[in-house]
Amino acid sequence: MREVSIDSRLFGVYPDIRLGLLFFQADVGPSSQAFWTHMDQDVLPKVRNEVEGKNWDEIAGIRGSRAVYRAFGRNPGRYRVSSEALIRRVRRGDELFHINSVVDVNNLISVESGLSVGSYDLGRIRGGVTLRKAEAGEGYRGIGKEFLDMENMLALADDDGIFGSSMSDSTRAMVTLEARDIMVVIYCFEKEIELEKLLEEAKERFERFANVSGTECRIVQQSGGNIRA
Repeated sequence: MREVSIDSRLFGVYPDIRLGLLFFQADVGPSSQAFWTHMDQDVLPKVRNEVEGKNWDEIAGIRGSRAVYRAFGRNPGRYRVSSEALIRRVRRGDELFHINSVVDVNNLISVESGLSVGSYDLGRIRGGVTLRKAEAGEGYRGIGKEFLDMENMLALADDDGIFGSSMSDSTRAMVTLEARDIMVVIYCFEKEIELEKLLEEAKERFERFANVSGTECRIVQQSGGNIRA
């Protein structure tokens, strides 16, 4: 497992910041038919029913993510939280993208929890990882996007710079069919959310649908530092 930390200065602006982490090995491939049957019959109708008629600031998970955007000077209406973007598709009845076995389970966890979730290829990450505020001029090429200006976003950074956030991840660290060692990050900005329980559920889904092994879980937070989940 990599060393993952949160820049302590962030808590002075917004105290309710936690990261839920999963580390595992995977044989990445297409998602199974069983996975998409579960999504289409069990997950998506339930999520669609739960969010129908609600404002985005009323939906758990999205609510905190939008609040942390505002706290650090970003407009959540212009720079959309990734979980909100997914759930907007679900609410419209649009099909979710079929990417690969790991990323598709990643998106399942996101639409169920309302939290942004990112999966990263550890083979493309150098050194320790820190969640910090991106500075002026920092950005990256997003997945399926052009260059993203990340100034004032909370972003994951390694020795080579920023590579992921609750808005959109970079192409540099994205999970492809060649990835083997993977880190999943659940971005949590609401103290009411039971993150340990969510990690347990995420572990079960990755092991059930994504053919992963050796899963380790951890929570990074302000008090107590790194704790096992």
